[in-house]
Amino acid sequence: MKSHWTSIAWSFAYLLLLLSLVTPLTVITAFLLVVPGTLLYTMLPRKKFLVHIAGVWIALVAIGTLMGNYIFGLLLLLQAIYFMIPSIAMGHLYKKHASAVKIVITGMGVILLEFLLLLSVGSLFFDFNLASSIEDIMSTAVAPLQNVTDTTLTGGMVWSPEMTEKFSTYAVRFIPFTLILCSLLISSITHVIVRPTLNSMGHVVSKMPPLRDWRLPRSLIWYYLISTLLIMFAGPSASEGSLGMILDNLIPLLQVLFIIQTASFVFFVAYHKKWYPVIPVLLVLALPFVPGLWIAGLLDIAFPLREMITRSRR
Repeated sequence: MKSHWTSIAWSFAYLLLLLSLVTPLTVITAFLLVVPGTLLYTMLPRKKFLVHIAGVWIALVAIGTLMGNYIFGLLLLLQAIYFMIPSIAMGHLYKKHASAVKIVITGMGVILLEFLLLLSVGSLFFDFNLASSIEDIMSTAVAPLQNVTDTTLTGGMVWSPEMTEKFSTYAVRFIPFTLILCSLLISSITHVIVRPTLNSMGHVVSKMPPLRDWRLPRSLIWYYLISTLLIMFAGPSASEGSLGMILDNLIPLLQVLFIIQTASFVFFVAYHKKWYPVIPVLLVLALPFVPGLWIAGLLDIAFPLREMITRSRR
């Protein structure tokens, strides 16, 4: 009986999250939309899962139709299907008792493939131009700044159409990095919520290794070294065209990974040096805001720093 009411509660939460897509809250709730489907797929037999999802989707189309029209309801349904695919993929792995790392990576991969497929379909069949859309959005967002004549309100800066175009081009070049990061965040947030929820209901779910034990592949150093050398010696081709876009996205992505490795190293040192728990937390929170600290993660991968620390304790 408890499981029955739990599944109903998560179905209702799923409906609310889907309806939030038509509100400004979608910026936040989009990162949570894989959670209910994953939980329902894992905790319910397949037939009951289909009944719950069908009920939510019917209610979604009905409410969407009342809010706008039948087409609007169908658009909401398409978004629901979009987020359900990674939910089923991750839920299937939870049922198979796969490792947490495999679940998160699989979820990230499915979400990323969906992103790319959606962009391809939009471009091929609906003449969708992402660059133009981003430029239109930014033009709308900065229009108030262009209409401001009092430079004291804008810090002495006058926003011009050329600046809008420049920022739009910059945003388009970083689309791959943004898609990868968003996919990773959605998958990670889903696991962080789903794992303890399933454990509380008696499902055995593997957890990620402690952050202090994470060791990323040493090959990342070579990728970063090659990228840096290309930027230094490849000339204009390293900042233009396909190669430029690859390097523009690869380098910040590698730096994000090195920041994660730095966080692992900080917790490793704190654990073995028996620091107060708040110290490593504060240091990790400062990592994104202090330039260059990611180098510690690079050094942790390249050299046996951890062995030196544990050896000194002996």
